[in-house]
Amino acid sequence: MFVVFEFFGFVILIQNNNFHRSGFINFKHAVEGNFAKRFLNAKDYLDLRNQNRALVREINNLYNLQKNAFRNAFNNSPEILDTLLKQHYVYIDARVINNSTNKQRNYITLNKGSNDGIEPEMAVLANNSIVGVVKKVSPNFSSVISALNRDFAISAKIKKNNYFGPVTWDGRGYREVILSEIPHHVDIQIGDTIISSGFSTTYPEGIMIGTVKDFELQGGNFYQLTVTLTIDFKNLTNVQVVKNLMKQEQIDLETSSTND
Repeated sequence: MFVVFEFFGFVILIQNNNFHRSGFINFKHAVEGNFAKRFLNAKDYLDLRNQNRALVREINNLYNLQKNAFRNAFNNSPEILDTLLKQHYVYIDARVINNSTNKQRNYITLNKGSNDGIEPEMAVLANNSIVGVVKKVSPNFSSVISALNRDFAISAKIKKNNYFGPVTWDGRGYREVILSEIPHHVDIQIGDTIISSGFSTTYPEGIMIGTVKDFELQGGNFYQLTVTLTIDFKNLTNVQVVKNLMKQEQIDLETSSTND
């Protein structure tokens, strides 16, 4: 009974006193606002996965619109504006569903396959850095040769001077690869940036690989560089698969030239 009378007394006090009524309304709004804020924060947290996937799609859309995904359709006409471009690469977003880093030949499984336009020998990137190359595909999945695989190799170059050589993995640390066949007269510094050379039909030019950690002469004529990878393969979730729309044309031309 005391609680009931207390409640009615409180109601009468608020209804007949402007000062107390104003204070109660302010308190009510503060409580409602705080509750709404906490509810919204909880809702946003539960929706992070969808937001992250939407962000990945937007990033791929931007990759598909960037300039190096196109090439000029009229290379001999300097008057042609940049709007007259022919698309060279297409980026397809995918998600890592299986990954290994502790073997000599590591593979990555993606949640997309031939039904999504993915084919063997397509490049795989994450945050514009190398991840690997598609090995096999099924309708809904893809198997990728990781950069942490003794069979993986990519043509790379030192960004500041364009000297190039093959990048391979020696089977040791999961954060390091080896760049070899760099001539001994080349100026090399710790921290130099290593990127893809573009000398293949798989990887576009300028894709980040890592930075020079150490280097030494091998046989007196060439440097061997230890490169720290940009990507942490133990923390790999979302990737982009790169399709070269002009791959077959380049292969046919090179094959024809070799045969001739």
